Amino acid sequence: MKRAAQSKKVALALTWDGARWPVRSLPRQARAFLAAEGHARPTRREMAALLAGGVIREMRICWVPRLKGGDEVMADPFQTLDGKRFSFRAGQIRRFGDILGVIYRR
Repeated sequence: MKRAAQSKKVALALTWDGARWPVRSLPRQARAFLAAEGHARPTRREMAALLAGGVIREMRICWVPRLKGGDEVMADPFQTLDGKRFSFRAGQIRRFGDILGVIYRR
């Protein structure tokens, strides 16, 4: 019960190489997809902490077909509490032109 109370949902726009993409530059439908109720938009350090704590139960990601690179990629290292990987399954997949919106659930 305690774990369910701590679970989080996140929404991000990422390029193919994992760099953050500004949500305001996405098409209206993609912005609406990411604006689902209760979804946070964490920084890369917050995201690493959430993943390490195992509290994320849903991720909405809009994959933008670009390569951006740089320091703001979502690639901060983290270690899970039990040292094991956890799986996310792609649930709903939606297309917004050349942008792919995916809902990943644990």
